[in-house]
Amino acid sequence: MRSIVSKLRLMPNTRSLCTGLLVALATACGSRAAEHTLLATRVPVARLDSVLKAADSVRLPLGVARILSAVAAESGLAARTPHDTMTVGEILTWARAEQARKKQVDAAAAAAERVRQDSVRQLLAPLLAVSIVKKMYLPKDPASEQYEDYISLAFAYQNKGTKALRAFQGDATFLDTFGDSIYSAHLKVDMALAPGQSRREPARIVRFNPLRVAHQRLRDTPLEKMKLVWETTDVVFADGTRLSLSGDRQEP
Repeated sequence: MRSIVSKLRLMPNTRSLCTGLLVALATACGSRAAEHTLLATRVPVARLDSVLKAADSVRLPLGVARILSAVAAESGLAARTPHDTMTVGEILTWARAEQARKKQVDAAAAAAERVRQDSVRQLLAPLLAVSIVKKMYLPKDPASEQYEDYISLAFAYQNKGTKALRAFQGDATFLDTFGDSIYSAHLKVDMALAPGQSRREPARIVRFNPLRVAHQRLRDTPLEKMKLVWETTDVVFADGTRLSLSGDRQEP
């Protein structure tokens, strides 16, 4: 008897739960119906943005909403779609296909650029030999009007190629005994070098920051325990031609 009474007492809560589930189901069904209605609506492509704003209360899946919002914001959309008037669903299908096509195009372009850079890198690698010939730590000296600490780095360059150079740039990385990076910098060198010629430039000054571990290691590591790795990224030849890892440079 007590079991029956307990079950009867639970019945109002059960009814409430069932009612809530039915309301949620009805809401979901209504939401899906509104979504299907919107996707089936035929609209002028040029007015897609205003159509979506008018249907702002319609709950669309997040991915669908993002694609439609992005495509609606594009300028000249109507000129790119296959028809001037399409259903929202057709526009969505077209936009998805365009996204996939663009990804393929971008991937192909990126692959081609990697191949181009690898080819140029092989041409650049043997052109220059770069070495560091001197490293000094220069503590601040107010008496000499030097109010900050500096690290002085002096580099030497040799043209290993067969063409005269007018200027070049590249990435210099200092490694420790274990091959770990100590410090790296991008160097631009405006220096003419005939084939086979070696030249040393005035020392470069690095403003020492005691909070940077790289600066501390650069200061504290003896020169004989550092290895310099150089990668040329851009060369301007004396005849005006250029060889560069950047795609917008003229190549010989």
